[in-house]
Amino acid sequence: FTIGVMAGWLLQAAGVGALLLAGLWFSCAGEWRRGTPAPTAFRALTGLGLVMFLGGILWQFVGYFRTGTLSW
Repeated sequence: FTIGVMAGWLLQAAGVGALLLAGLWFSCAGEWRRGTPAPTAFRALTGLGLVMFLGGILWQFVGYFRTGTLSW
C-alpha cells in the first residue's frame, strides 16, 4: 500500500510544491510578465510541476486499484 499509494501522494505533493514555487516566481517577476516570453527555467518548472502533480494522481489511482482498496 505504501509504495502503491503514498509514493504517488508524495509525488503529487512535490508537484504542488513546484507549482507553488513557480507561482511565487511569477508574482515576483517584473519584466517578463509584460509581454516578453518567460524564461526557459520557469517554463520547465511549471511543466515539471504539472507532470509530477498529474503523475502522482495517476500513481495513486493505480495503487488503489492494485491493492484492492478501490474497485469498479
